[in-house]
Amino acid sequence: MGRSLVLTACLVLCAPASPAAGGPAQASAKTSKVTIETDPPGAKVYFNAKEDGEVCTTPCTIDAPVGETPIIIEAENRRAIIENLVVPRKAARPLRVSYKLKPAYGSLVIEGSDGATIKIDEHDQGTAPRRFEDILAGAHHLVLEKDGKKIYDEFVEVEIDTDTNVAAPRAADPPPAPPVPAAGVVREPDSGAPRPRTVAVAAATDVAFRQFTYSHAQGTIQQHNESERGQVLTGASVELWPMTLLRLGVLPGLALYGRFQIGVNPQHIEAKDTKTGATAPTSLSTSWRSLEISAHQRWTIANAWTVEVGAGYTDDRYQFTSDGSMVGTTSLATVPDAAYKAVRIGGRASLLLGRLEPYVAAENRVVLSGGALEHRYRLGTSVNGVLAALGAVVHLGHFEVRGEASLAHYGWTFSPDMGDPQADGGSDLIERLGLSLGYVY
Repeated sequence: MGRSLVLTACLVLCAPASPAAGGPAQASAKTSKVTIETDPPGAKVYFNAKEDGEVCTTPCTIDAPVGETPIIIEAENRRAIIENLVVPRKAARPLRVSYKLKPAYGSLVIEGSDGATIKIDEHDQGTAPRRFEDILAGAHHLVLEKDGKKIYDEFVEVEIDTDTNVAAPRAADPPPAPPVPAAGVVREPDSGAPRPRTVAVAAATDVAFRQFTYSHAQGTIQQHNESERGQVLTGASVELWPMTLLRLGVLPGLALYGRFQIGVNPQHIEAKDTKTGATAPTSLSTSWRSLEISAHQRWTIANAWTVEVGAGYTDDRYQFTSDGSMVGTTSLATVPDAAYKAVRIGGRASLLLGRLEPYVAAENRVVLSGGALEHRYRLGTSVNGVLAALGAVVHLGHFEVRGEASLAHYGWTFSPDMGDPQADGGSDLIERLGLSLGYVY
């Protein structure tokens, strides 16, 4: 009996562990180093099932079970790979495997909004309605435009192997026509709505600065550089829209424009001694005047901005007067007494920002006559000018307030002989800051 118990205990203690015991058998499973790469990198790797958790993110080197193991590889906007990873029991070197992940596609279906232009990720793609096959899965910027207005502007998520439908809204219907007022009743349009214009009048005041410089002048007795600061011009302007006034129904943007301003603060000129720098009063004072008559055509584009072209005649006079006395050494023959009679050709562009309308303008001035300064040189002169302006208009119902800064430059070329004033050119720079208040009917 005792010998039997000893033999039984020995068999129990010496027997090998059963595979069903779990822990010891798991610990004895063999693994081998495996390097996993994908194109593109950054894919997630799973063994057996995704529920078991992520193994690594490519590229990576892991201990993989020897033999066959199901492997799952996934990446955003790529088709998943599911297959068996085969790891040999004996290998001369660590195993390296590579996988190429193919792009995943879906379909994008745009419904409605007939004729609207389609942009996908800022690229034109025809007009709606339309169906797009093989759109790369993921987010895409979709814009639909009709009649110059955006009717859809969103990011759309395209799912893999799925139709993604977009039902774009229709462009806004035009507003209904206002009711016809009863006889004898005058209906005022809304202050923010555009109204046909017939006539506009305005009072305008400018503050101007002038700097005239001779080139290669031979002494101040012959020619005298001049600068004038804070000259004030005041006057009025009138603008008329003849096609609207005559109810012709064509060229509603055509307008005729007239402006006249005169200097109200004459400035006395002082002579300057080039050696000592001392100044002395003279008998001269400034006399300015400005006249413009022109026509221009304006187009409004998409109710968002305007373009305008125009041409006309200008007469800008920067002259001097004398009281007849002999005070000082400076005379009318030495100062830049100019009267620019010119043809102006130019344009303007503006933005329509509700009641505010900022604008830029530029023009070329073909000078027909330069006044007294032109006649001092017997062998001839030439002069031409340009102008640039920046400003804004505030629309307040029937009233308008306009502010503008402009810069005009006239370039002179002189051809003197020995009896002429000795200078071969000149530069006339005029800066103006203007403010006007007008009434539009």
